[in-house]
Parts: sequence; C-alpha cells; structure tokens
Amino acid sequence: MLPILLIHGYSSEGASTSVEEIYGTLPSDLRKEFGADAVVDIDLSRWISLSDGVTIDDVSYAMDRAIKAKGQQLADGFNVVIHSTGALVTRNWIRLFSPKPCPIQNLVHLAGANFGSGLAHIGRGQLARWGRFILHGTGRGIRILDELEFGSWKTIDLHRHFLQPGNDMYHDYQVQEFCLIGSQTPESLRHIPIRYLKEDSSDNTVRTSAGNLNFNYISVTPTDEARQITVRKLRELVAQRLKDETIDSSFYTYDLSQLASQRQAVPFFIAFETAHFGDEIGIVTGSQNRKSILPRIKEALSASYDKSEYNQIVESFESARGETFESAKTLKSSFLEWNKQSQYEGHAQLIFRLRDQFGQGIKDFDITFRSTPLGIRKNKMEGMLEDRHKNKKFPGTMTFYLRTQRYDKRRKSWVDLLDRAAAVRLEITAHEDDSDDIDYIPVNLRLSSKELQAVMQSFRTTIIDVTLMRLPSQKVFALKAAT
Repeated sequence: MLPILLIHGYSSEGASTSVEEIYGTLPSDLRKEFGADAVVDIDLSRWISLSDGVTIDDVSYAMDRAIKAKGQQLADGFNVVIHSTGALVTRNWIRLFSPKPCPIQNLVHLAGANFGSGLAHIGRGQLARWGRFILHGTGRGIRILDELEFGSWKTIDLHRHFLQPGNDMYHDYQVQEFCLIGSQTPESLRHIPIRYLKEDSSDNTVRTSAGNLNFNYISVTPTDEARQITVRKLRELVAQRLKDETIDSSFYTYDLSQLASQRQAVPFFIAFETAHFGDEIGIVTGSQNRKSILPRIKEALSASYDKSEYNQIVESFESARGETFESAKTLKSSFLEWNKQSQYEGHAQLIFRLRDQFGQGIKDFDITFRSTPLGIRKNKMEGMLEDRHKNKKFPGTMTFYLRTQRYDKRRKSWVDLLDRAAAVRLEITAHEDDSDDIDYIPVNLRLSSKELQAVMQSFRTTIIDVTLMRLPSQKVFALKAAT
C-alpha cells in the first residue's frame, strides 16, 4: 500500500490547532484499514493558509520541498487525501512540479474547492479580519482567498492546464482523482443571514457543482468576419443592442470539444447528510456519516491504475450517490423548518470570463439569457437563476448559479428542469467607460434545448471563456499624406 498524505483546507490549522481537530479520526481510520505506517507524518501538511502574504503557489512550492525532504519514503509514489482548498494546492503542485507520470496514484477530494467558494469574498472583510485576529491570532489569508473566490483567473487557468494536449490528468500524469462532497448545512447555520452558508446543493462552504471535476469548458471566439468589421458597422450593431434588437450572430463561434462528456469521467459522490465541517456531519471529522464516507475513501485509495477498474468506481460512486438521494426522499420537515429535499436539488454553476483579443479583462459588461421564442413563459433558463457573483479582483468574470432540479413531493422524484428547458440566446455586451473611441462587438449566440443540455448539467460547473473583439475608432490611429 502506498503512503497516504493528508492535506487540509483553508484556515483549518489556525494558530495552534491540533491534528485531531483538523482531521478527527481520519488518520486512525486509515491506519486501521491500511496499516500503522500508512499515513505519512501529518506535520507535512500543516501549511499556513491564514498568513495574508501566502499564495497557493507558495504552498505548492513548500509542498514540493517537503515531499523531496521525505526522500525514499515517497520515492515509489503515494496517495493524497485533501480537504477543501487542498484540492487547489495539490493540483497546482502537479501542474508546477510533477513529472509525468506523477508520483501521486490516487487523489481523493473531500469537498475540494475546485471552482471556488462563496465564503471567500466574505472572508476578506474587515469583520473577518478582526475576528481572525482576536479569536485565532492570525490574518485572513487574503491571497489564498483571492484564488478561492468565484471566477479567479488563476484557478480557471489551473484547471485549463489539464485540458491541454499532453497534460491530461488521467492519461498523461496518470493520476486517478475521486470527488466526494456533502449537500447539507448544519442546522445551527440556517439562521445566519449569509446566503453562502445555507445554499441548496452546497455543503455550507463549497457547492456540489464547484467540487465536481467533471466540468465543461467552452471557448467563444471572434470569427474572421468579426476581425474585418468596419467601425461604422460596429456602431450600427451597438445601436441595435441599445434598442434591445436582435443582432447578427455571425461574428462569434464556440468550441464544444472540451466538454466533460469527451474526457475520462472522474468518480463523483454526494454523501448523505454531510457538511463541509463539523463534529457531527463534517466530511472530514463528522461522527455520524463515517459509514457513508469511509467506504468511498477506502475504495479510492485501494484502486490500482487501471482504466477498467477506475470506470467501475465511477459507476460505484454514481450508484452510491443514487442511494443518497433515495435516503433524502425520506427526510421529514416540520412546519418551522426548511424543506430538506431542496438541499439536494441539483444546481449548475456557470463561470464566464470575458477578455479582449489582447487578453485583458473587461470591466463593464452585461450578460443576458433570453429564452426563445420570445414570449415563452415556461421552462425558461432565466427562471432557474438563483445567484450571480461578479469577481471584482479579476475583471471580466461573472458566476451564475442555477437550480436545475426540483423535488416533486407528490411523485417523490427529482425532476430535471434542463430536460424541459427552452432554447436560449446568450447575449453579451461590453462598454469602455473611459473612451468613446472604443467599442466591442456584441455576442449573440443561440443554443438549442439539446445544446443547452450538452453544455450544462446538474452538479457540474461550466466555464465559458469569451474573447470579445475590441475595436478602436479611426481617430485612434490614422495615416495621412505628408504635406
């Protein structure tokens, strides 16, 4: 059995938190299953996430030095179990420092914050600053929070790395990943007036869709026609959009070659009555959910690098996820409680990143979903929207959160709203507030109902990378005959 590294999440260590407080019984559970020497020295992963000047790159570099310091103990390879932000640390270490194949054979994500956390931008506030200082004697971990916020460019580019030819996580690095996450909020947090502590399809810190590595990536780029457009024609398009008129859709095209369906599937499991943290139902330290969590961890850590076996675990995790939702149907709610089934209703996360053709983020923009035909009243994508978040640290990024399933109490079944969704037009407009001599070609793309289902699914994130064509007026640069 390969040695096991445990790597925790943001703020777990505090100033003087014990190993038991961070990992609960997990180390002893793993030693009981795999042997007394199975878990490598825990101090290896006590990285300082609350120091304001520390970045994910710093932690990944420190991880590399620590691994090398272990020498022969890890020379033949090892497995890793992460919690929360540990997902970004470990994936970033693989990107920056790992050879191919990688010495990590099995990488188990316990609520991995792969595509951000809604609590990240809240954690940067002054109240959080003083709370951390008074209660823990630490900073807030500002630089790490920047990379944890929805739409972080560094995080998007981290995951994009593994989509590039020669960098496939499974085939090139030969790392088998496994994603486990909960979908419940501890009762004590339900009354706190912070949305991201009690979102449906979230474990009170990370959305199920943000923890799932079966993500979709779509690029939207200008066509040749867009690159040849005249300033006059562009001004006409902008005027049409300002009048809310439909414009020509021939100026942009989209690439669907990097959808999750076209890559090796990653085993994904949603555990019953499990939250991000907590002594009772926390995914790492919870006492009440061990029978749900530990078998999946053991199954993952025991896997050899074998495609057939890995795909069997994909099916095993999916079957176990089905059992979770069958159990969720039996939950009872009193008149004064929230609807417990709604916590399990599937959601999807859409992350837009808008850049111009020079790679610069665009500050001022609007993104509109318009179901077609116009006037349709039912099954509209607009009706699924529950939250939108504009990342102020990284210009040009907007994250949408959509409810894509509903629980039908009468039929006792989960209804997939995307199956009934109408076709939709994606409209994007941008503006340069600091100059009247700059315009952007608006985007107007139509997705049929079938295409919409292909690019967006429950419990998954879809990244839409858009290159907007930015055009200066003729006054910006003009050639005139010399006199």
